[in-house]
Amino acid sequence: MITKIEIDGFKTFQNFSMEFSPFTIIAGPNASGKSNLFDALSLLTRLAETDLKTAFSEQRGEAIELFTKFDNDFADEIYFGVEMLVDKKVRDNWGGESELKYTRLRYELKIRRTINERGIIDLAVIYESLVNVKHDDDVWLKKHIKPQVIEIWRPKVSTGRRGKPYILTEDREGTVTIKLPQDGKAGGKETPANAVLQTVLSGINSVDFPHVFAAKEEMRKWRFLQLSPDALRKPSPYMAKDSISHNGDNLAAALHRIKSEDSYAIKDIARRLNNLLPTIVDIDVYDDSANKQFIVKVKNDDGREFSSRVLSEGTLRLLALCVFLYDESFGGLLCFEEPENGIHPFRLKAMVELLNDLSIDFDDMDMPLRQVLVNTHSPVLVGEVFQLKENQNISVWFARLITKITKHVDGMKKLHVTKILPVVSDNQGSLFHDEVEEKITQADMRNYLQSAHFPDEMM
Repeated sequence: MITKIEIDGFKTFQNFSMEFSPFTIIAGPNASGKSNLFDALSLLTRLAETDLKTAFSEQRGEAIELFTKFDNDFADEIYFGVEMLVDKKVRDNWGGESELKYTRLRYELKIRRTINERGIIDLAVIYESLVNVKHDDDVWLKKHIKPQVIEIWRPKVSTGRRGKPYILTEDREGTVTIKLPQDGKAGGKETPANAVLQTVLSGINSVDFPHVFAAKEEMRKWRFLQLSPDALRKPSPYMAKDSISHNGDNLAAALHRIKSEDSYAIKDIARRLNNLLPTIVDIDVYDDSANKQFIVKVKNDDGREFSSRVLSEGTLRLLALCVFLYDESFGGLLCFEEPENGIHPFRLKAMVELLNDLSIDFDDMDMPLRQVLVNTHSPVLVGEVFQLKENQNISVWFARLITKITKHVDGMKKLHVTKILPVVSDNQGSLFHDEVEEKITQADMRNYLQSAHFPDEMM
């Protein structure tokens, strides 16, 4: 799970930093930069798997548009810093397993753009680093995990501290080199940075470098839900993947796998869906052998049965989340844009409780590392979050876009910047005098979400 991100030079982010809890809600009006944060995470997860040009080409917009825009110019570099909590054990596709000495890791990446002789953008990794987060510096873990269970999630180190990074960038007489020092079974490797067209992280596919592999697997498990009712309604062919895709494909195949692994799990899914939608009393998945496909069916309280083809968008969205909840193979970060879409306001309380249950409770030592990140502009959904009891695993943030003047290589430039502020309870007050301590109250955030503009003093 991701615990902190730092971004500079990407879209509307300049010297940006934000912490994450297991269940994090980012609220704000449209065009405030909420989706840009999801885009940053999406780029990072692709950079952990593929080369720079492919990763950049898969994002929204042209590659140049991913760099921060200063008036009519763009930044030359993008920087990311990510702190994460990873699983204690990792397993690769060849059956190799390894147990980590450190589960708190910090990954940094800097990418530079240049224009080649053909006028086309070239991209290169100019800095990459992976280190462990020192125990004494680990404020996040102490904030979110009780002392008596910390060692369950962060193993106690019995020997000396690790001094050498798992990925290291060095400058040797003007030649920048990215190194992969020895970690676990494998020896070290190094590559000149000007020749690096993909991240070192993306090239590690086995537990021979266990901590690097663990960081890569964590970033690869970040999912970005954009559930489509058409995709959710479709039956799943026999050969479909048995996990729900980002748009809702393979819902029936995932249900069939869960039912095959544990016949009681699908009953749990039905009960949870019934709590959310009382008219639905049962759910099952049928093997349509004639057409070589699986079909989801639900039963109403009047005894009638319906296939997923006729279910409403709201019902399908809630069903998909229930499947994630009871799928033991699901772990990692789940990013969900505007989960309120297609959901009746009266059902948003149940939706919020379901999303909260999807995120990890560190007191449950058998629970997989699961995290939920939501962005929304719904004051109703945010209000339901505030109704939950005080919970250290839940955080609410408010996104807004401001205009500022900043120094650039060519002088002072105008820049649109996203700020995401922590939301505090109303009695803590709102602080705008100190940028480091800047916060917003719950009452203020509700007002901003319900208004069409911001007050002048916030601009």
